[in-house]
Amino acid sequence: MFTIHTPVAAGNERFDVDLVRRVAGPLLDGDDRPKTGGVPVERVLTIGRGPDGDDRQFDMTAFSLRLSNAANAVSQLHAGTANVTWQPILEKPILAVTNGVHVPTWLGSPMRELFERHLDADLDDLDGEDDKSRWWEHLDRVPDDDLWEAHQRQKLELAIFARGRLRSQFARHGEAPSVLEDLEGVLDPTALTIGFARRFATYKRASMIFSDMDRLERLVWNAERPVQVIFAGKAHPADRPGQQVIQEIFARSRSPKLRGRVFILEDYDVRVARFLVQGVDVWLNNPRRPLEASGTSGMKAAINGVLNVSVLDGWWDEAWHGDNGWAIGGRDVNPDEGAQDWADAQDLYRILEDEVVPRYFERGKDALPGSWVTLMRSSMASALWRFSSTRMLHDYAELMYLPAAGVEPPTVRSGPSKRGGAGRKSERIAAEAG
Repeated sequence: MFTIHTPVAAGNERFDVDLVRRVAGPLLDGDDRPKTGGVPVERVLTIGRGPDGDDRQFDMTAFSLRLSNAANAVSQLHAGTANVTWQPILEKPILAVTNGVHVPTWLGSPMRELFERHLDADLDDLDGEDDKSRWWEHLDRVPDDDLWEAHQRQKLELAIFARGRLRSQFARHGEAPSVLEDLEGVLDPTALTIGFARRFATYKRASMIFSDMDRLERLVWNAERPVQVIFAGKAHPADRPGQQVIQEIFARSRSPKLRGRVFILEDYDVRVARFLVQGVDVWLNNPRRPLEASGTSGMKAAINGVLNVSVLDGWWDEAWHGDNGWAIGGRDVNPDEGAQDWADAQDLYRILEDEVVPRYFERGKDALPGSWVTLMRSSMASALWRFSSTRMLHDYAELMYLPAAGVEPPTVRSGPSKRGGAGRKSERIAAEAG
């Protein structure tokens, strides 16, 4: 079985056939041939010929697809894209098994304590069939003030961690002591905080929010409704354009217009990721559709009540239902990348200015952002099971592993919260795309 990943060409390795002959030829056709099963190198090259039929290139993805009994994509949209891309060489459709995240690992401690106290939640067992076990369906039992307080605790933890991280990296850059002292006051927990953290491949368009600097400056420096943005991530060592994106964001964060409102945390790792997905208010994701195979950072944010503002790509295309976050743009893609980038940037600004910021700062008589808290609940409810690794493993077993072993899969569990359509639709989507 083979799991296919990004549609981006750079993520599907291809090698010159002469290189394969030189490296693999002695193993396949030389004295060691009996040990390797006696498969001639030219036969291997034929198996690895890509869907474009180019006999000068050995395509690793094509090679893997031809040698697998079954293949899957990592989201429903990705399955559709993959079936179109690889259709010339497919003997059967690529199925969809949408990625999921390990809830106990990524849920913040304040949120976990909240769910355990009010819902008797067992995060280590999401497989229960009774109503009590499906605790994520009963988030309305959690009082608004308790949910908001848990979120604020996680947000404060992020601020404390990020300040320390910024002090360390600024000191390493040789900043003056006065600058380091000023960092004690940055990352105001009362400001709307937007997070963007992932691999800095260019198709993810990390710098899109800087498309209109005047508009962004007005947004972040609004005295009554302040906004701050935190970036983190890494680029592949060989991805020079991705590294340049990081350099651009760093320069923007140090510019007079944005200094103190836009930050980038260096040395991105799992620890940084945990603080961010648990502590920001909004998770921003704006790749070029349909190049995001799945994406999981938004899932990690959603289970913590963080609201996604994202292009309808990867997992968000099947997760968004209008009441659990915002969708940038639509499902139609302009073949002119420049025009699409401009349109998506304009829609991002519109969403932030007209919907996200007003909703966040709207307070009721109890001083709580009741409308925002309602969206937080919806975000959590839509992700805690459906985009968990538990559901993902059920899908792999029922759609891939058991059929491969000749075992009849068990009857799909009832109730939208259990499978949420993530697995059951995969055969239909793959068939339609193929």
